[in-house]
Amino acid sequence: MFHGSIPADMCRIVREHVSLWKDVTDVYNVCCGNFTVEKTIASLGKRLHSCDVLMYSTAIGRYYAGDPLPLVLTPSAAAEFPWLEEHHDTPEKQLATMMLCTRLAPLMGKKSNPYWDKMRRAYEQQWPDLHAKTTAKIVTAQETLKLASYAAEDALTWVEKIPDGAGVVSYPPFHGAGKNFVRDFAKLEEMFEWTPPEFTIMEDPELEFLIDRITDRDHWLLGTNEEIPEMAEYLRGRTRTTNRGIPIWVYAKSGPLRLVQPRQHTENWPGPHLADEEIGDTPSLAVLTSGQFAALRSAYMNHNIRPGSESLGVAVLVDRKLVGVFAYSWAPTLGNWGAHLPQQPTVYMLSDFPVSTSRYAKLSKLIVMAAVSRDAQLLAWRHGHRRYQSLATTAFTKRPVSMKYRGVLRLLKRDQKNVLGEDWAKGIDPNDSYYAQQYQLQYGGPFTGKPLADVLAEWKKRYGKDLKPGWRPRVAS
Repeated sequence: MFHGSIPADMCRIVREHVSLWKDVTDVYNVCCGNFTVEKTIASLGKRLHSCDVLMYSTAIGRYYAGDPLPLVLTPSAAAEFPWLEEHHDTPEKQLATMMLCTRLAPLMGKKSNPYWDKMRRAYEQQWPDLHAKTTAKIVTAQETLKLASYAAEDALTWVEKIPDGAGVVSYPPFHGAGKNFVRDFAKLEEMFEWTPPEFTIMEDPELEFLIDRITDRDHWLLGTNEEIPEMAEYLRGRTRTTNRGIPIWVYAKSGPLRLVQPRQHTENWPGPHLADEEIGDTPSLAVLTSGQFAALRSAYMNHNIRPGSESLGVAVLVDRKLVGVFAYSWAPTLGNWGAHLPQQPTVYMLSDFPVSTSRYAKLSKLIVMAAVSRDAQLLAWRHGHRRYQSLATTAFTKRPVSMKYRGVLRLLKRDQKNVLGEDWAKGIDPNDSYYAQQYQLQYGGPFTGKPLADVLAEWKKRYGKDLKPGWRPRVAS
């Protein structure tokens, strides 16, 4: 749920540096978020102090500082989910309710329909078990995580109160991330009586002030989402655990140098690939391992597209020959697909690509058509544990429409913007020919319900006669 959690590789760097602060007794974490730093260094024997302004962080921080925040349900939350109050009578149980409500909050105020009604019933039925397990984890964590203090206070004022001689760690929100945190947790904060402290959304001047106050001491460590050339002498690490992940630069007053780079595991696909022969008549789908998907993606997908982590990779086969691949992701996204697709829930199609060795000019359409077939939908249900009713995806193009998706999916949204200026695009070459294109297009549509055999027959009739320009059959020597 929490977008500010620090990657494991940066956590190891933080722990290594703090362990070397032998003469430091107290460590202050500015903008503590999900308490990942605290959990990482808790066993080092330091006195830990944290601050943040979100209710989520404040409830957790005050509990582990020995001063639990009373978490009272708002009248609207109590009316919509009356069964919450049945397990809400102690600090541990109240904290468990709040943490579980990070999943429940998206249901607040949703109009009645079969999907949302089913979700509400499922949570109500499973709540006693989920709540008991979460409460047990909260109590057990007390054995290792203890805070000397917690402050629900603006980081810009709290940092001024940190005493000399203390160590400071911070991974502050960069370039609009603070606004995102407030927005993402607004629904949760509507469920509890909560008055947030006064605070400033950090922009560049505030970040500069905060960094100056943190680095003006003997022991400090700072994580940033972009390189700071003026601090080059203090650069102690860089982590990037996936090819599409945002890199994190680590600066510190002293300590070892560390570099973490992504490593891709690949496996060969064991079967044949469609070459220049005529496509067959018997289609099927096969679930790929992550290694197989990575290898096929490297072989056939546009190399300018930054690879993401798939939840399910699927091979499209005809007569047991590979003709292409598509992949779904059911990781949380900020996409408001429900505003465009009434068929909910929606699964995101992370990638789709054909083999490049065939004679067919529009083989890519077959892959998209297969991805919205009944066979593909059943795979998504089985592996994603949700009854997905629609699919959405994104394309970057120099044209206002994507010919690959046209006629198969519906254009949901068309944006013209500087994609390379987005936060997620940090680290992309500014000359990148894919992301530098004029249009960002969102496509989507419901699963068609068509069997894969019907999909192949339709594709052959509509697109199978279109061959690549200049294609000639290979002549055996």
